[in-house]
Amino acid sequence: MHYLLDTNIISYLADENSPYRAIIKDKFLNLSQDDKVSVSIVTLYELSYGLHSFDSSDENAAILKKGITFIQEYLDVIPLGVHEVDIFGLLKAKYKKATGIPNKAHKKNDLDFLILATAIHHNTTLVSNDDIFTKMIEIEPRISYENWLQ
Repeated sequence: MHYLLDTNIISYLADENSPYRAIIKDKFLNLSQDDKVSVSIVTLYELSYGLHSFDSSDENAAILKKGITFIQEYLDVIPLGVHEVDIFGLLKAKYKKATGIPNKAHKKNDLDFLILATAIHHNTTLVSNDDIFTKMIEIEPRISYENWLQ
């Protein structure tokens, strides 16, 4: 199986104080040799923004730096491409129609939809603990999704 990890999964793994760290770590240890684990380039962008939002002495900055280093050393990074463009637009429009979310509030989910479009295009299983994806699996049948914390 090919897994695409959402940003929150990387954050849990990097944070030694996270109550979810052991669960995520255990999932990694139980993957088969045939399993592949990747992240979207969007996740690196999100982590980098978070890193630069904190003072360098802040514990959160250290956690985000660990997450970035982990990705760079151990995971494949999937870039964005032109194939995800239509998927992104379709997902975002379907979500807006299904939920009636106002435009202003809907913009905050753009990065989630980019990650989801990447997962669909590359035929990966998205791993996240984000509520928006549990809503999206009801709307879009092409989504393969797992929450490793459940």
